Amino acid sequence: MTKNRIIAVLVTANLLLISIVGLREAGILKKDPVFGNAFAQEVTTQSASLTSRRTELVDVAEQMAPSVVSIGGTRPQYSVRPHQSFFREFLVLQEEGEQDVPYLGSGVIVDSDGLVVTNYHVVEKEDDVFVTLVDGRKLPGKVLDADVVLDIALIKVEGKNLPAAKLGDSNNVMVGEWTLAMGNPFGNVIGDPTPTVTAGVISALNRNFRPSENIPRVYLDMIQTDAAINPGNSGGALVNAAGELIGINTFIVSRSGGAEGIGFAIPINRVKAVVNEIVEHGRVRPRLVDFQTSNLNERTKKMLETKAEKGAVVTRVNADGPAEAAGLKVGDVITEVNGEDVVDAQDLKLKVWYNRQVGSRFRFTIDRAGEPVETEYTLVEPPEDEEE
Repeated sequence: MTKNRIIAVLVTANLLLISIVGLREAGILKKDPVFGNAFAQEVTTQSASLTSRRTELVDVAEQMAPSVVSIGGTRPQYSVRPHQSFFREFLVLQEEGEQDVPYLGSGVIVDSDGLVVTNYHVVEKEDDVFVTLVDGRKLPGKVLDADVVLDIALIKVEGKNLPAAKLGDSNNVMVGEWTLAMGNPFGNVIGDPTPTVTAGVISALNRNFRPSENIPRVYLDMIQTDAAINPGNSGGALVNAAGELIGINTFIVSRSGGAEGIGFAIPINRVKAVVNEIVEHGRVRPRLVDFQTSNLNERTKKMLETKAEKGAVVTRVNADGPAEAAGLKVGDVITEVNGEDVVDAQDLKLKVWYNRQVGSRFRFTIDRAGEPVETEYTLVEPPEDEEE
């Protein structure tokens, strides 16, 4: 190495050393007294890692958690004692006092003044309910009313300025978009009101489940998700990546009884309708059924000279009701409701009386002796003397 090159290297090294010292003095580069610059580099790396891990789903979970609550109830205490009779070994007696069951299911705060939505099946056997917030507060509540068929209940708790969820629009939900299911599946096992979060996507929309003898409820247009929903999650929140509540978690379809990626939530727009009904009218008003229908078959097709292949045949129209006002006639075949095909008489019943609130309007498409007819039908409340 020549003398000039040696001098150049030494000058460069000195300049570098002077620059480092200057940066330290200015506070731009700090040296840890024990680990040196390696420690500062590690801290910077961890900070960058945290930033990259903080996804929009993490933000949504933190944002929604305070709005998801645990629903509890108070039940009479019972005891089992020996019975004197030889043929009745034990006697179940109700004791004085009550016992708290703190985790019956989950709920979501939908109004800061204390309105909480949950499934009706969570609270249907409870006389008194209470709500436990994420911060541990236990607030007494009252079930204002419920749509038993749609499995939606509204609870009022004593509280102000509660963290209400941001309500979305379930008509805009997209198959494949990210979603979070939030609720309390552990219940009494751990005694912690902090909600569990599971992630997945919207698997399908408009899933329909007809009522059975064992479960006389109607679940129409349900949102399907593969985010795990377990017992205890019922009444909890289904949330999109924008932090909006798009559904109320309700049930799973499972062979084992555990979560298998087939969960279902009631669309939030239907929940809104029930909440508004109860808030405005103090109850869920019954719906008047003022015409009857039967299934369309080959025999009735020939008799009615209809071109319809499926639908509901009007067999009776009550006088002075909305059906008569709409011009419905015996022999009409209702083929569509609001643009949706009517499969049979049961399908019509589900679309009209089970799925909407009083005041809802429907556009009926009718086949009348082979000719198309359009009319509107309005859902009304039955006269007081006809209410059950």
